[in-house]
Amino acid sequence: MEIGVSIYPHFITKDKGLASILADVKIKDYDFVSLFPHALGLIKNGSVVEKNLRNFETTLKGVGIDYILRMPTSMNLRDHVYHSRHFRVARAVADVAIKLGAKVIVMQSGKTGRLDLEIEAIQSLADMLKPFDIKIALENTYSVKDTLYVVDNVDRDNVGFALDVAHAFLSAQGNEEKLLEDIKLGTDKAIILMVHDNFGKLFPQVEPEDALAYGVGDLHLLPGEGCIPFGKVLKLFGDVPILLKVKDPDKFQKVPTKKGLIDLLLSL
Repeated sequence: MEIGVSIYPHFITKDKGLASILADVKIKDYDFVSLFPHALGLIKNGSVVEKNLRNFETTLKGVGIDYILRMPTSMNLRDHVYHSRHFRVARAVADVAIKLGAKVIVMQSGKTGRLDLEIEAIQSLADMLKPFDIKIALENTYSVKDTLYVVDNVDRDNVGFALDVAHAFLSAQGNEEKLLEDIKLGTDKAIILMVHDNFGKLFPQVEPEDALAYGVGDLHLLPGEGCIPFGKVLKLFGDVPILLKVKDPDKFQKVPTKKGLIDLLLSL
């Protein structure tokens, strides 16, 4: 079972550089990391910054850990007004993946706008990436069904599903039975399984600093700190890579070893 962790850009500080963080992850025996190239100085104004790319590549090779890439969360290929700007950034991320040899790019489906534009854009990106054996994994912002609809209509062999279990739990409003029903819809198309925890509550909407007190929203907690039944979820999957997404730097420091995380997930 391959397991990775997401390296959010704000984890990287003057006191703790990317190389040091990657080394810590490798020591804990994780197989890969998820990186945000646009937030690491590799993309500027929709173009790849070649100089920074070389330094970044040297760092990755020095540590020797596999990696996948992540599109900006601001990406909305359904936006008909600024579609060309979104697409230019998406192409730049795809170009970085080709040059670095990354095999998976994760992106979220757009929330509002023209669905036909998004489908056509992802088809174009998929065709660009196919000769390099690179896959696009489309993540459910919330609804599993909506995201699978896009995957089905893109209809490319190298486009699949990035199932974010925590987002699906919010979409199911904390209903365990509904969560498992939704997840079953995407098991065959899943390229990667994303795990973090919450309480399945979307309302009431509160200020970010109040969210944990209310148990509301996409909290990105460590598994076991919320109430998602990860043990039951994992039983629905075969050998699908798992990505841990924890945004709090302090919680990230407390992430267990790969074996410890597997044992934890299976126990929940």
